[in-house]
Amino acid sequence: MTDIRAKGFDSPAQLREHLAELEDDSPAGAPGETKTPSAVRQIADLRREVADLRARLATIRRQAAGMDTPPSRGELHPWLRVAATAATTYLLGRLVQRLRLGAPGAAAVPMIASQLDRRLW
Repeated sequence: MTDIRAKGFDSPAQLREHLAELEDDSPAGAPGETKTPSAVRQIADLRREVADLRARLATIRRQAAGMDTPPSRGELHPWLRVAATAATTYLLGRLVQRLRLGAPGAAAVPMIASQLDRRLW
């Protein structure tokens, strides 16, 4: 398959070189936008902030690597969670039929069942 965007260049390196030249020649990052010292400073601040957040995340991951968390009820017995959700949905459906709530009530049954499932597990 031919990459039509790179047509006219002998290699990807030549294309990258051409793009770098265009970027250096361009006085602005986007049409109608000039790079001001404050924008450059903001970008540098954001890069430092991202580096700080990455360092914190690495520290948290190292601390969490040694922890062995016990599995929750849902992880121990996944079949129990499925059965409870199905039973809740069935019972709510029967309740909607008994109360004759119609289509809006029937549409609400899955939403109510998912909320109950989320709170139980």
